[in-house]
Amino acid sequence: MEIIEISRTLEETSAKIEDMFLSLADKFPALLNKKGGTSLEELISALNELKESNDKASEKEDALFNGFDKHYSALYTNLNQKIEDLNELDTMVKEIKNDSEEMELITLNAMVISIKSGEKGLAFSCITENLKRLSNQMLQYANHLLTEEDELLRNISDLENIIKAVLDCQKKLSVLGTSSSEGLLALIKNSSEALNGMSDLAADVYFPIQKTMEALQLQDIIRQALEHVLLCLQDFSKINENEQRVEEILDNVSFNVELLQIAQSVLDDIIGHLDEITEIFDSNWEKVSKMLTSIEEKRQAFLKRFLAEGEDNSESMLLAIERIQSKFSVILEEFINFQNSQRNLEFTCQSITQWANSMNRTFEDLSPVIQNLHHVRVMQGIEVAKNDAISSVRDSVTDMDNYIKSANNSLDGMQKLLQAFSKDTKDILSLFTRQIEMDNKQMKLLKKVKTEFFNQLGADYNIISEILHNFHALPDGFEQQCVEVNEELKNVGKLGLTLRSINSQLKNMVAELSHKKDFIMKNNGFSFWEIRDNRLKDLIKNFTITAHKEAAGKIGGFGIEKEVAKSGEITFF
Repeated sequence: MEIIEISRTLEETSAKIEDMFLSLADKFPALLNKKGGTSLEELISALNELKESNDKASEKEDALFNGFDKHYSALYTNLNQKIEDLNELDTMVKEIKNDSEEMELITLNAMVISIKSGEKGLAFSCITENLKRLSNQMLQYANHLLTEEDELLRNISDLENIIKAVLDCQKKLSVLGTSSSEGLLALIKNSSEALNGMSDLAADVYFPIQKTMEALQLQDIIRQALEHVLLCLQDFSKINENEQRVEEILDNVSFNVELLQIAQSVLDDIIGHLDEITEIFDSNWEKVSKMLTSIEEKRQAFLKRFLAEGEDNSESMLLAIERIQSKFSVILEEFINFQNSQRNLEFTCQSITQWANSMNRTFEDLSPVIQNLHHVRVMQGIEVAKNDAISSVRDSVTDMDNYIKSANNSLDGMQKLLQAFSKDTKDILSLFTRQIEMDNKQMKLLKKVKTEFFNQLGADYNIISEILHNFHALPDGFEQQCVEVNEELKNVGKLGLTLRSINSQLKNMVAELSHKKDFIMKNNGFSFWEIRDNRLKDLIKNFTITAHKEAAGKIGGFGIEKEVAKSGEITFF
């Protein structure tokens, strides 16, 4: 009965080993399957996308604002140079105004004299009346030029203030953009360092798992070896000492001893393989366990550092994104201020051009007045020369002549200055207006990019929040699968103990049978006994592992045919 119990236990153990290996053969590929991703990978991906979006916005901002103030300051520098021309023009206009005022006094004096001369001064009185009218017109145009000049200067001054407002908006946008970008990049950098360290460790955990799985390659050898042991136990002979002759009894006892010795030898090989598997399992799974512990510690530390939302946590990922998002309304406001300032800038440039053109038209109106003064002055000179009654105003006529010449000279200088000023100003402002249009287009594009960035930031905030609140460094169920595999691995050692117990029982049976053989041989006068049939040879023909055949042949005292031996197939996963 003992051999039957041992066979039953061995069959049960063999079934357990097969079930264990089949279970592990399913679990290990599932563990090593990296498809589907993890929240760790999702967070790294989300942060990378956020960085790309930030870099795109920053790149566009840098391209627009790089040297932004230079072309604005260049414009104002050029206009200031033109203002120097206006200063010279202002001097000339004031000279004309002074000449006009002096001429008006002279004409009043001449009119008094002509009135006193009676009818003889009547012609001169008409000429003087025209002089007075023309000098008064010249005075009005001079005042008008000065008023237009003041308006022009005021617009240029306004332009300076508007340029400052534009540059101020640009600087604020740049500071806000830089602040947002630097804050986001710092967040991404700090969190990425922690995430990458965790990711590297999570990737490394698969190597010892792979090494552990490779031990499953021995399962087919173990299965075949267990079949060899069961074959041996199935052929174990029953001995009936009352019905069998001594020779038959010695044959059966000797056969059973060698049979059990072969079973022992094969069991020793199986136990050796299980010990090898256990060593591989234990050494590698210890690494897996340590890595999983370290990954979990890093995960907890990461969440404590980047998820905790206390006011004292400056590294909270969600709070940092909220702080960046809060700047968006300020940035939009500055975009609006910039666009308003740009519109004011464009309007003021047009106004400067209009006032310059207006001065030019006023000058064109003034020019005929000066020419008419020349004609009236000639007529006045002729009248004074032929009319002795008004000879006393000859000096006044000479003064009038000098003032008209002075005004004419000023007019010639004004014409050159004003034409040059109008042309240069128009060219400067036309070029700058085109620059404003380009800046507006670029600013609208930047606003669009920034809006897209902050919209993306808002969407990523929700994604990152969801990831952080369900954050795992490994695939869903990975740790549980590892626990289940570990429980299966523990069974290997237990099954090894069972096989050792069976081997110990077989050893005791061999000792008992050997003692019985010796007793029978002694009582019947035999000093040596050799099995007389080929049962052992026939048995090992069913062995599929060459090493077991050789061991059996050695125990039975016979050789094996090399060409017949076939090694067991090994199953790879």
